[in-house]
Amino acid sequence: MDQSEVEDAEFIIKAKGFPYGVTPTELAAFFAGCDIKGGKNKGLHFVHTQGKKNRTEAYLEMYDEDDVSKALQYNKKYIQDRYVEVIRSNREEMEIALEGSSTKGASGDTLVVKATGLPFTALPVDISEFFAGADIKGGKKEGIFFQRNDDGSPLGACFVEFITLEDVQLALSKDKRYLGNRFCNVVKSTADERDKAIEKQKAALEDISEPIVKLRGLPFKATESEIKGFFENQEIVSLEMVLNELKNCKGDAFIEFASLYDAKEALQRYKIRYLHRNVDVLKSSKSEWLASIPQSNKIVKTVDDIEEPIVKVDGLPTNVTKNQVEDFFFGMDCKTIQIVKQSNGNCNGEAFIQFDSVETVVKALKKNGEPLEQDSSSSSPVEVIASSLCDWRKTPLKKKEPSPNPRKRSLDHASSGRHQPQPRLVSYPDQKWDGGAGLSRRFSLHKSLRSK
Repeated sequence: MDQSEVEDAEFIIKAKGFPYGVTPTELAAFFAGCDIKGGKNKGLHFVHTQGKKNRTEAYLEMYDEDDVSKALQYNKKYIQDRYVEVIRSNREEMEIALEGSSTKGASGDTLVVKATGLPFTALPVDISEFFAGADIKGGKKEGIFFQRNDDGSPLGACFVEFITLEDVQLALSKDKRYLGNRFCNVVKSTADERDKAIEKQKAALEDISEPIVKLRGLPFKATESEIKGFFENQEIVSLEMVLNELKNCKGDAFIEFASLYDAKEALQRYKIRYLHRNVDVLKSSKSEWLASIPQSNKIVKTVDDIEEPIVKVDGLPTNVTKNQVEDFFFGMDCKTIQIVKQSNGNCNGEAFIQFDSVETVVKALKKNGEPLEQDSSSSSPVEVIASSLCDWRKTPLKKKEPSPNPRKRSLDHASSGRHQPQPRLVSYPDQKWDGGAGLSRRFSLHKSLRSK
């Protein structure tokens, strides 16, 4: 044994005599102030002795001599109603005691269980909460293995490895209980069964001929930029979301990677937590991709298919500006932009753009389905389709409609006080207007007759 092994052996202690059923969390708490190497999941090892079920022992690996000295001070102190004996040990003694007990107890019992009937949306955190009180070996990130179908969809089953037989017994007590709205079964399993399932699943997921995956269960507010952020370590060639009639994500998206290797790496993601949804990562193909997108988008436009360098953009907001349209087609030479407006001056959702060439139109058509503003979460995807000057002329700017009752409008205008009405001067048909002299004579005659 060289010097490094001697130094390492000096940092190991042995604890025995604690109550049967004590969990790693409780034993680690007993040695408060001592730094366990690797934490309770890696630096604390329980020993199960065949024929002596009630005999409890554990080995703890410490970081340095100070931690060992602190741990020895807990000798003869109590956990519940039992005092614990703490003594110094070494690696050779620990390995002999732990031999054959990594996945089985001393009585041959396994430390691996299998849970079936799980909700398809279950995540490691849900399994950890379901088995609350039982310590999972390696934690929820390493000690839980979800089974999947050949296409990558969840099977509704998982393997869980625990640290002690007590943890296994607690896990088995969860049999026939509900997780969410699903009735779950929990049975004993083996490490061999789990390892074979892992190898079989890995081979099935790597059996792909096209570097294409499908995301299922996306929220309707999903954006392409956020989806790409989940696969930063893989090179994406193209990405397309399946949209509904409102131009929102329908829940599915297809991604083509640069290589089969990148696609296989992406398929290793069991689920992606996106906003409030758990998204499945599935195997797919080009044929499934084309069968899922709308009919209008299935024809891939090339230079030979386009006659005029004009596109039509639909789905724009009512307050859109020409500058926003230019920014959307950044890097492309927009010769003319016409925003189709309603009578109130707001955009009706459409705009026509004339580019410098049909080659630029091909680039512009690739923007179909993208939001007008990439940095805004509230920006909806817009539709970009090839158009023509004929279609452009069929959608003229709407003129301001005249008032349906021009006379009523003039009367209202007069009553506003800006133009006061003039008094009507009435003349009889047999007389001409004499400046009011005749009217004065008739008024005087009428007054004299009344006085008589």
